[in-house]
Amino acid sequence: MSDSIQLSIATKQDLKAIDALEQQCFAGHCYPDFFFRQALDCWPDGFLVAKNADARVIGYLLASNSAKADVAWILSIAVSDSARGKGIGSKLISQLLATLPSEVNQINLTVAPDNPARALYLRCGFTEMGFEADYFGEGEPRLLMSYFKQEHC
Repeated sequence: MSDSIQLSIATKQDLKAIDALEQQCFAGHCYPDFFFRQALDCWPDGFLVAKNADARVIGYLLASNSAKADVAWILSIAVSDSARGKGIGSKLISQLLATLPSEVNQINLTVAPDNPARALYLRCGFTEMGFEADYFGEGEPRLLMSYFKQEHC
């Protein structure tokens, strides 16, 4: 992975590129553009972008707190096709883990069972905790994966 990759909190100026990346990565099953604008207001500290040397958004991670103070959720991670396999996803996850509030001890996410990102999450210390056949509706199965901070300190 190149050292020229910069991570930062997302800004309004990044939203168009984030939406384009979302469309590229999740085509028929993605968040609408207006969701990202609201996410920026709701969870700014959990909205990270990765930019290349040309300051182009090549990845993002969106995380949110939950109803439980000690649990957070990764809602989405996307990395551009051209930047996959270069450690961008790992870097985004590591940055999130390093900046979580101290009371957060568990981070959850869901992933399609056949999504290659599943291997990334396992490498980053997530474990498979469950399976739901219709998580996002009929025919949309997801694995629930969790990261427990106390297991990695």
